[in-house]
Amino acid sequence: MLPFRKTPVRKTLSRLLALGAMCLPFAAPAHAQTLTMATQSTFGIDPHFFFNGPNMAAARHIYDTVISRDENSRQVPGAVESWRAVEPTLWELKLRPGVTFHDGTPFTAEDIAFSIARIPNVPGNIGPYTINLRTIDRVEIVDPLTVRLHTSEPNPLIPGQMTNVFIVSARAAANASTEDFNRGRAAIGTGPYRVMGNGVSPTGMRLQRNESYYGSKPAWSEVEVRVVANDAARLAGLLAGDYDLIEDVPLTDLSRLRREGRVNIASRATDRIMYLSLNVATDPLPLVVDGNGQPLPVNPLSDLRVRRALSMAIDRKALVERVMEGQAVASGQLTPEGFGGYDPAVPVPPADVAGARRLLAEAGFPDGFGLTISCSNDRYVNDARICQAVGQMLARAGLKMNVDVTPSTVFFPRIRPARVLLPMHFVGRSFSSGDATYVLSTSFHTRDVPRNLGGANRSGFSDPAVDAMVREVMVRMDDGREAAVRQAMHQVQDLHVQIPLYVQMSAIGTRRGITYTPRMDEQVVAVHARPAE
Repeated sequence: MLPFRKTPVRKTLSRLLALGAMCLPFAAPAHAQTLTMATQSTFGIDPHFFFNGPNMAAARHIYDTVISRDENSRQVPGAVESWRAVEPTLWELKLRPGVTFHDGTPFTAEDIAFSIARIPNVPGNIGPYTINLRTIDRVEIVDPLTVRLHTSEPNPLIPGQMTNVFIVSARAAANASTEDFNRGRAAIGTGPYRVMGNGVSPTGMRLQRNESYYGSKPAWSEVEVRVVANDAARLAGLLAGDYDLIEDVPLTDLSRLRREGRVNIASRATDRIMYLSLNVATDPLPLVVDGNGQPLPVNPLSDLRVRRALSMAIDRKALVERVMEGQAVASGQLTPEGFGGYDPAVPVPPADVAGARRLLAEAGFPDGFGLTISCSNDRYVNDARICQAVGQMLARAGLKMNVDVTPSTVFFPRIRPARVLLPMHFVGRSFSSGDATYVLSTSFHTRDVPRNLGGANRSGFSDPAVDAMVREVMVRMDDGREAAVRQAMHQVQDLHVQIPLYVQMSAIGTRRGITYTPRMDEQVVAVHARPAE
């Protein structure tokens, strides 16, 4: 548990008016209305359990993060109104005065300290938020509205990391379990909505507007979030008027929907890079086999030539145009445009099947080998179809491909970084921290749990020289930082441990009369929906 120094912290409307309000035009935001949203994936509302997009989207309704992030992934004032680096290893945060939790208790520096201290101590966490605490040694409470974060080394990504750290009530969450949060008992935040009823279930949750919220009031007094995993069912519900807003509109229907104009479509490029993660561990892997289906004595993915061949065999532009219906941006790098470390000079590599075959032969596999690609079928846009298409492309290079598709509830426990046995899996990564050193420190550094390094390293990759380079570049706060980050990204991308494919786009559908502003981080949040003017 991270240490911290604790400092003591010093009429209903009439029936007639209510009936009258019901007769006001639809666009009026102040009266009781319910927004019904249909989302793809199940989620929980313990904001420190399982660091993934659906959980974070749900949490943003209820809680604030230490530093807020707007729809363009910019760091903006929220419950914490300002932050600054006092020294290279000291960040000071100033809280907004007068903010209260849903239960009316004041929000103070103690709640931030408690929230940060809770994160590494959530039991059974299959995807901890701990990577967002990297370098934080100590949390100091200066006064009820001032927090200082002491770091073990300079870390310019502290503000970005804090956009992923949700604030819970130290009073309500003391000794609370994840189940206490999911049942709503501990789900007390400072966010725009509060949890209704019995919390969250596999079918969704209900929310009520927080009338004491310090920010702009949401347009909807209540929100019903329903989990509808099937894409076609979500769209049918939108067209039938059962849902007001749906996420991940089926790509095959986008052109028709825009042409017909029966619903509104809002789409944008996101900050999520979709990529293949290759297991480069030197020990044999059970799903890498020879021509007779027997396990190979060595892992061919540990050979750079093989990894390069896999990348060369993939036609990224075809994936975007044919599978993603043009709703993605092909990429040859692991950083999306607009974020630190992105290099506009890096092209999208063309497919070269013949070159891939030559490299495989050079590596000792002229007849290829058997390889399994694993993915979810309900987490990312067209994830199962992408896996099938990638499998076909690799098969053309001579590999004997098996495509392993499972629900996200099965898939994600299988890719826990501690020990991944899958040889290759398809996954996405959001750039919420705003800088590629987040990728370097979490995915390419050797796993070092005590120092929060390599927390998302699912490939088994480890190289002391790369570790040293990562540690050097991630502490830089000088004018040469951007060039150094780009160079480091070039170096790790050339290893082909992770093979970038494309930047995902989001497509949100709403019924006519409602507009929605999509977030770059893909998280679908009710506050971005407004009645059309």
